[in-house]
Amino acid sequence: MRVLDKRLRRLEVRLLPPAETDESRRMHEVVMDIRRRRAARLGLPVQEYGPEPGWRGMSLADAILAARRRKEARV
Repeated sequence: MRVLDKRLRRLEVRLLPPAETDESRRMHEVVMDIRRRRAARLGLPVQEYGPEPGWRGMSLADAILAARRRKEARV
């Protein structure tokens, strides 16, 4: 089991996106502003995307680690 955990952790490090930064947040806001303007121009509703409010600001790696901690706390 340790071997599988070790392999999974190595894969997570290689495959997960980098943590959210100020630059990535700014780029996200620029993209969302473009979408809002386009939707307003066409008279369509704006479709927000992304994780639930409780998960915002948490990277995918942080979410995985938090789930692991919760799992370990139950055992």
